[in-house]
Amino acid sequence: MGESELIAELSSEQAFTDLAAAFARALRAARAWPLVVGLRGDLGSGKTTWVRAMLRGLGYEGRVPSPTYTLLEQYACGDLSLVHLDLYRLRGQDELENLGLRDWLAEQERWIAVEWPERAPQLAERCDVTLELAVMDRGGRRVAAAAGTRLGLEAIGLLRQEAFNNGA
Repeated sequence: MGESELIAELSSEQAFTDLAAAFARALRAARAWPLVVGLRGDLGSGKTTWVRAMLRGLGYEGRVPSPTYTLLEQYACGDLSLVHLDLYRLRGQDELENLGLRDWLAEQERWIAVEWPERAPQLAERCDVTLELAVMDRGGRRVAAAAGTRLGLEAIGLLRQEAFNNGA
């Protein structure tokens, strides 16, 4: 079925965003949905940058703000929609339910990208793949991916292929 973990060390932020965009294109081509992606890492590690690059990879050309204060932003990319959650300021699991979490999880052609998934343990358990992001010396980035489901294993396989293609 494939390896359940992957670590990619990227030499620059450009390589990081290129990988995120290529990953999104590969996931879309594979019709890997519904998909929940957890994004973990310190402040400034690139969680929003990763989601922004994924959206660009899908051809989204609009503004992509950080959802830190709004908790969520939604995007339509043709037949696929993406909900970007930032749970840093989440006040409780009920807040997610009030925003429509149950509906998002039920839709087939949807990705949910969750920054700080550990702040909502029930949602963290639903992550198909979790990415741990870190800034390395000289502006490089480290991406450690772990699968939580069968779809997550497929996603990591696609990420591995894109990382190899991009020289990570």
